[in-house]
Amino acid sequence: MTADRFFERSRSERRRRWLRIVLAVLGVVALGALVWLVWFSSVLSVRDVEVAGRTTLKQSQVLRAAQVPVGRPLARVDVEAIEQRVSALDRVDTVDVGRSWPHTVSITIVERRSVMWTRVDGEVRGVDRNGIAFRSYGSPPDGLLEATIDVSEPRNRLQTSEAVAAVVVQIGERDPALRQEIESVSAGSKDSIELTLSKGRTVVWGSSADGRRKLQVLTPLLRLEASRYDVSAPDQPTTTP
Repeated sequence: MTADRFFERSRSERRRRWLRIVLAVLGVVALGALVWLVWFSSVLSVRDVEVAGRTTLKQSQVLRAAQVPVGRPLARVDVEAIEQRVSALDRVDTVDVGRSWPHTVSITIVERRSVMWTRVDGEVRGVDRNGIAFRSYGSPPDGLLEATIDVSEPRNRLQTSEAVAAVVVQIGERDPALRQEIESVSAGSKDSIELTLSKGRTVVWGSSADGRRKLQVLTPLLRLEASRYDVSAPDQPTTTP
């Protein structure tokens, strides 16, 4: 190898080495610029909040609870903290908070829906499918059953209310005709649910378990003349004249 060729080869290798160094430095600079742009600059900051899914809640109520930090870089917004704050609203069943680039925080909520009503300290309260008395009414709402929950201890009352709500929902979905005959529902525990029907009839339902089987048994049983129908043990139903 001649001296000229050796010199040219060495110079070429140095150029490639410097090129790799320059590209690496440019990559680090670009990455740093991207991190700064996303995490620290105001270029991708929060400028808007969108709320979807509300029906009875006002947008101002949701925004006040959410406390979205407008002006903060969108990537640094704690969406889980926002979800926790919004879910604390009585009427919110579920909430999902996400980032909508480049400038928006989106809040999607599903509100609780009353499936029955009960009285709490003399106040008419709507109860959702989870047994939670989450809202007030000025008077008993049309189309909803009254539920009398004769339980005082808070935890047991909630469990009982949840069981009653499950029965009401299941009957409404599976047997609308029977649902129309029910005037009210009551329970002294989660295992002692009773339905008051038209014409002074009573159905002893028991717990919320085996609901489908109880409906299958109750349908022909109601054709019998009786004042009390017991399907709490659906394989051994009884009637009382």
